[in-house]
This record gives sequence, C-alpha cells and structure tokens, in this order.
Amino acid sequence: MTERTSEEYGSSNGVNMMDDGGSSKDHYTIGEVVARLRKEFPTLSVSKVRYLERRRLISLTRTRGGYRLFTPQDVELLRYILTLQDKEYLPLKVIKKRIEGGMPVAAGDSGDLSRVLEDKTYTKEELADAIDSELRFVEELVAVGVVGRSGELTQRDVEIARMALEMAKYSIQPRHLRGIMAAVEREAAMFKQILNPDLRSGDEPRIQDAVNKARHLATVDSKLKELLMANAIDTFAP
Repeated sequence: MTERTSEEYGSSNGVNMMDDGGSSKDHYTIGEVVARLRKEFPTLSVSKVRYLERRRLISLTRTRGGYRLFTPQDVELLRYILTLQDKEYLPLKVIKKRIEGGMPVAAGDSGDLSRVLEDKTYTKEELADAIDSELRFVEELVAVGVVGRSGELTQRDVEIARMALEMAKYSIQPRHLRGIMAAVEREAAMFKQILNPDLRSGDEPRIQDAVNKARHLATVDSKLKELLMANAIDTFAP
C-alpha cells in the first residue's frame, strides 16, 4: 500500500481545516483541494497537482513546514487548467501561454475553445502533455498505428490516446491494441464495400450521404459491441 504524506492527508501544521459546516476559508491544503475537485475531475491526484506546480502553471505559498496552501483563487485557477486539459485537451504549453497572457479565467470561458480545436494539430510532445503521459507512450501509439494515421496528430488522436492511457492502467499496452485496430479496419472495409456504389458515383450529395450512412453504421456498431461486451462480462462471475 502506498504511503501517503501528511500533506496529502491534509495536515496543516497550524493551518485551519474546513469546518464541519463546509464554510469557505482563506486557505486550503492540497489534500482538501484534490478532494474538492475530484468530483469534477475523477482522475485528479496529489501528484498531478504537484506536477502542475513544477511546470509553473500554478504558484503556491507554503507554511513554515513546507505544506502547500491554496487560496480560493488558486483553486479556481487549478479548475480552469484541468478543464482546458481534461475537457478541451489543450497541451500544458498552450494553457501556460493563455495564463501568462492574461486570458480571462472565468466559468464557461473554455467552452469557446472547441471551435479553435477543430483544425488543431499536435506534435508528439504536445500530445503527451495534453494527456499527461510520457513521450514514449505516444510514440508507441504512433508506431502501432493507433494515432497519427493521417500523418498528423489531431484532436481526435488526443481523445484516442487518452482512452489508451486509461487502458494502460490495466496493463493493456499500445501493442495490445493492434487487435482492436484490425477489427476496426475490417468493419470499416465492410461498410465501405456496402456503400461503394455511392462513394464512387462522383455525385457529391450521394457521396456525402454515403459518408453519413457510414457514420450511422459506426454508431450502431459501437452500441452493438457495448451490449455484446456486457453479455460477455456477465459470464465472468461464476
């Protein structure tokens, strides 16, 4: 079992903890902040907050004993950073530039970024930053063809990489995803064969309609797999 530090437990060395009524106060410990934000960001950990501090995205004061202290403004800044990283998939370098440039840190501000992200491309380093992983992990995903199949790393690749990283927590490494990729390619080829007359018609409306049908088939296929997998998992327990 991993030993937790007194800072993570919320030991304050003279800092007042939140009262039983849940009223606000001037400063929070790192453990309190993680507990407070984990409802919005379930994967948030003390180590991730420390990492963001090391990358100088947040600047915290400390007690004489060295414990980090968060003001309410620090908490909101951290929430802003996590929103841009976890929900808008921006690299930490971009987030840092926004903060240093005096961009407004306000609720709902990040929602307008989705339009900017549609055509955004990433370097391998930026994608690793976006999902908070090692560069080697992204390189392995590229090597097996899970991301970067178009020759560029796109916003969709960020989302794929984030899911692959979640699977890696259960020892499912990028090389293990080759089977999934092969299955996807077989099904995509089947959809293309079915829709090929329209796709090769040269008629732009027919081609677009065929693409929309392919997307619909993909949605149905995804739901079918979800249900079939649920049936398979139900057989795990004796």
